Amino acid sequence: MDSELQAALSRFIVGRRAPEVPKEVNDDLEVIFKAARKVANLQIIVDEQAEDVGLWFVAQTASEAYLQQELRRLHAAIEEAPDGQ
Repeated sequence: MDSELQAALSRFIVGRRAPEVPKEVNDDLEVIFKAARKVANLQIIVDEQAEDVGLWFVAQTASEAYLQQELRRLHAAIEEAPDGQ
């Protein structure tokens, strides 16, 4: 999650911690915020791995090919994650 989005979420959550806002709403927002942070952390790892040439070599064995196939599948799933990016 980029810093602008994180700041906006923080302002949104903190700005609604008032007595007239039900506790459940704040709890739900905290869950959403934590989930967005997790997705953002996964995206950081994916971006780092995408640049690591050691992970994207031409496979020599079936096990290497399988590992790369699953790594690419994981990367694709994370890239499609709904994090506002």
